[in-house]
Amino acid sequence: MVGANIAKNRTPAMPIGRWFSTIVAILLATLAVCGSAAAQVPGGNSYAISGIDVDVSAADAVKAREQGIQEAKRRASRMLVDRLVSAEDRGRVPPLDDARLDGMVRGVEFVRERSSPNRYIATLNVVFAADQAKAWLADSGVKVVETVSRPALVIPLWKGKAGVEALDDRNVWREAWRILDSGNSAVPVTVVRGDPIDQNALSAEEAYVGDVAALSRLNERYRAPTIIVAIVEGDKDAGALSVGAIRYDTQTGARSEVARVPVESSAQLGEAVKKLHARLDEDWRSIAVVRRDSQDAIDVVVPIRALGDWVQVRQRLGAVPAVKSVAVRSLESDRAELPLEYYGTSDELQRTLAQAGLRLERDADQWRLQPR
Repeated sequence: MVGANIAKNRTPAMPIGRWFSTIVAILLATLAVCGSAAAQVPGGNSYAISGIDVDVSAADAVKAREQGIQEAKRRASRMLVDRLVSAEDRGRVPPLDDARLDGMVRGVEFVRERSSPNRYIATLNVVFAADQAKAWLADSGVKVVETVSRPALVIPLWKGKAGVEALDDRNVWREAWRILDSGNSAVPVTVVRGDPIDQNALSAEEAYVGDVAALSRLNERYRAPTIIVAIVEGDKDAGALSVGAIRYDTQTGARSEVARVPVESSAQLGEAVKKLHARLDEDWRSIAVVRRDSQDAIDVVVPIRALGDWVQVRQRLGAVPAVKSVAVRSLESDRAELPLEYYGTSDELQRTLAQAGLRLERDADQWRLQPR
């Protein structure tokens, strides 16, 4: 009788297909919101150039200061071109006269400054007016390319004969990362503090092997979209070394490795840090370029063979700044249809998505999007 009552009150089992569709629908609804927000998170002011160091001598302190400020503006304008113009077009940008330069500058921030009777030493930030800067570049006949920055948390590790050194080890590798000037790059870095709070969340050994759970615990403190575990291996006192890195995207869960390269000795580690960061910067720029002078929209179909297919596609879409917005138009058990708005051209979008691990292909009159 008890068994009969249980059977009588039991909710009928949902067909497997309906379970699948229900789970996918929940994921679609949740990830559509999260992904759309992630795709549109601003990456900072593209028209602000920070940390410009000047050291100028002149007839007196007043002239030295005036010349120092003007020199900072000129250097900032060249850095702005590097940031907003693709490498192949930079040579087409003509020299900028001081009158137009002054009209483009919205403000100068004095971070540090020191004067003597005929010398001016300072660190300045220069902010350009976006409209005037765009007009100047448009007059030069080049397209404006905005690169959305993605900050990274760097965990410098040294593995020697005795194993992996502690997070707070004060070695030249860590110091080289600490003094790296990355403020104007596409990947500005913060070096892990390595204090007791960090060590309670993550050990050096866990960072070395890539313990994702431990890295996530650590990142609750820093909230970085990217974690870089930068590793040097070899004897601290003598001999050749090798350096490399493992990059973790905390938004998509993707893991990628920067191949190791040999370094003759610890004296070259400062230069090795610059080269490694330049590689990371270049890799991110291949995804982070946004041409806001044009935009378009297409309808894409995402084949769904398993739940992981859609999760992977949606997370990676959310990490591509050129994707303006994504919505879900329809859902079936084996496919999702979504309108996708993007900046630039369809060819540029295909190349950018390829860098993010997605393949966008035209099949007859239909666009198909899936993981590579």
